[in-house]
Amino acid sequence: MRMDPGGGLTARDVVNEYEVRDLARVINRYGEERFARRIAAAIVRARPIEDTVTLAEVVRDAIPAAARRTGGHPARRTFQALRIEVNDELGQLEAALPDAISVLAPGGRIAVLSYHSLEDRIVKRTFAAEAKGCVCPPGFPVCTCGAEATLRVVTRKAVRPSTEEEARNPRASAARLRVAEKMGEAA
Repeated sequence: MRMDPGGGLTARDVVNEYEVRDLARVINRYGEERFARRIAAAIVRARPIEDTVTLAEVVRDAIPAAARRTGGHPARRTFQALRIEVNDELGQLEAALPDAISVLAPGGRIAVLSYHSLEDRIVKRTFAAEAKGCVCPPGFPVCTCGAEATLRVVTRKAVRPSTEEEARNPRASAARLRVAEKMGEAA
C-alpha cells in the first residue's frame, strides 16, 4: 500500500501495532466507516494479521450482515483508510497545493482531480481560501488587512463524469475535477 517503498510505515505496522483507539480513528477518519470501532476491535483480536485476504475476512465479519449487502466489498473503506494513513495522502495534498499554486504564472490554471471526498474537501477549501480577498470584519469602512485573492475559482462546483464516461470507465464515478486560475496581470 506504500507509494514510496522506502517509506517507514507499512499497512502491516498499522494493522498489527496500532492501539484499538488509534486504528478506529484511522478507519473512521480516512475510510468514513461507521463501524470503525467494531472493525478495529476485531482486527486487534485477530492479530497477527499477515495478509490482505485475512484482513478482508476479519473486516467483513466485523460488519453486521445487513450492512454488508450494499456498497461493494465491506473491507473497501478499511483498505482505503490504511492506504491514506500509510502514505499520508491528505498531508501530502495539503502541502502540495500551495506549492503548485505558488509556481503558477498569472493566468495559469491548476486542475486537481480527486477521488475521495476528503481529498475534494481539501482542494475546495484551499481554492476558496486563495480566492478570498479582504478578511477584515464586515463593519470596517476601509480594508486594513491588505489581503488580496491569488486565485479565481473557475469551476464553482466540482465537475463530475458524465453517465457515458462512467459506463465506459466505472472507476471514473468517484472522480471530481476542480479548476482555478492564478490572478495577476495576464489574468
